[in-house]
Amino acid sequence: MSIAQAAAKAMLSDALLQEGPGITRISHLELELPLDKVIKFVSVGLPLMLVCMAFAREVSLGPQISCFPPSNFTIKQAGYVDTYCWDSLMHHEFDSHGNFEERSLWVHKMFPYSLLAMAVLMYLPALIWRQLVMPSLASDLLFIIDELDKSYNRSIRLAQSILDMRQNTKNPLTFQAELQR
Repeated sequence: MSIAQAAAKAMLSDALLQEGPGITRISHLELELPLDKVIKFVSVGLPLMLVCMAFAREVSLGPQISCFPPSNFTIKQAGYVDTYCWDSLMHHEFDSHGNFEERSLWVHKMFPYSLLAMAVLMYLPALIWRQLVMPSLASDLLFIIDELDKSYNRSIRLAQSILDMRQNTKNPLTFQAELQR
């Protein structure tokens, strides 16, 4: 009987853990799966890292586009030509047959911005989940947890009262009759 009593006290002490003054129950709820965190980290973090690398390369090494100005141009004139090529988004060159050809540099210029837009779009589901779904889900889960705690406490009290009744009853037949009532 002492084993059953010790087990009931142990279970009761787990169910009646009090919250600390600065700890709220909602902070203990984990409403995001670990795989979701990894996917969010990769789908948002990787494009942001690539954007940072592209901008850092642009800042540290200078413009990556060179229009090959004539050799008689000064450094300032060559810089102006490179800037003009980058701003006009056109690359002028001769193809293998000697024909003059223009190619657009729009893809190269907009690539970091497209990565940034992709990172924002990949973060939208997580933001929607956090702002719209988590509050209602957290309140529903807290309600369910509270009801389970109440049910658990009632079952522990019932088990303890049955155990007390058994200890206080001298006749086992009386205990059986009370138990079946």
